[in-house]
Amino acid sequence: MKRILYQLAPPPAKHLPLISVEILKRFLIAFLLLLFLVAIGSVGYRFIMGWDFLDSLYMTVITIATVGFNEVGELNKAGRIFTIFLIFGGLAIGGYAIGTIAAFITEGQLLNLLKGSRMAWEITNLKDHVIVCGYGKIGKEVCQRLAAIGHPFIVIDKEASKIDEAIEYDYLAVIGDASEDEVLLKVGVKTARALISAISDDSANVYLVLTARTLNEQLYIVARGTDELSKKKLLRVGANRVVSPFEIGARRMAAYVLKPEIVDFLDAFTPGGSYGLQLDRVVLSKGSPLVGKKLKESNIRELTNGALVVGISKNDNAMDINPPGDIVLEEGNVLLAIGNNNQLKALQRIAG
Repeated sequence: MKRILYQLAPPPAKHLPLISVEILKRFLIAFLLLLFLVAIGSVGYRFIMGWDFLDSLYMTVITIATVGFNEVGELNKAGRIFTIFLIFGGLAIGGYAIGTIAAFITEGQLLNLLKGSRMAWEITNLKDHVIVCGYGKIGKEVCQRLAAIGHPFIVIDKEASKIDEAIEYDYLAVIGDASEDEVLLKVGVKTARALISAISDDSANVYLVLTARTLNEQLYIVARGTDELSKKKLLRVGANRVVSPFEIGARRMAAYVLKPEIVDFLDAFTPGGSYGLQLDRVVLSKGSPLVGKKLKESNIRELTNGALVVGISKNDNAMDINPPGDIVLEEGNVLLAIGNNNQLKALQRIAG
């Protein structure tokens, strides 16, 4: 069966649930044929029998539907001949239309169409989300982590099969080239919080980072790099952080050999960790009730039902880990906090 991708922008673009081209075409043809038959019938009765438009339309509908209601009036010979052909036309076109509508419903096309509309609406209203470019092994893991903490995100990949897989997990997904301006604009790069470039090709990552940085100077960009040279290029074109899977993997393997308990402990604070805890940064705004208070007087643990501040950074300085209780909280301070998802959300609300 041939399939078509719903697109946000020609081509490539957003991939919504797949809908059969044949089914949609047949559905449209059946509707137009049925409409044409009703028009022919109404006009025919109008001229042959001299009835007004409503009576002609009513007679046409009950004839095509073969419901057996009373006729509008006594038919003459020409009217009976016309009715016979109208009945045959109604049986043929009506049967075709009913079969098409049944296929549209039973094959899940209607559900897919409704789901596609919902996804399009959700993408249009995305804000403060993460754009994940590349749904390979690394991209999948990133999406699982983001989904575990309930942070909004959208996936971009060139391969339809990967987008199909992402949609199976109910992720928002787009098929297309993430380095194209139009695709990034359609997924909300202007309002996004961050972009993760997890593509395996270094040159593609460089171009993607450059494009994203041009479209949004405030966007936080994390890119994948395979070596030191690619890392330098990615940082030069606008990446905030560059991660090498090989370097991270090597460090982790060595850490497991030397200090496995510490690695397990730190893993507990990653999104989706075994203890349901995570580390997060919270920025104090001007209107926050915490501004001007000492840390020991802020009652953050009580107000958030358990969130714990373990670090404070002032004016983009280095993070002060395990800060003293008499440190005064100020506007623009970045708090490093530990807690579960609900506790950290409560802290975000208090911070303004």
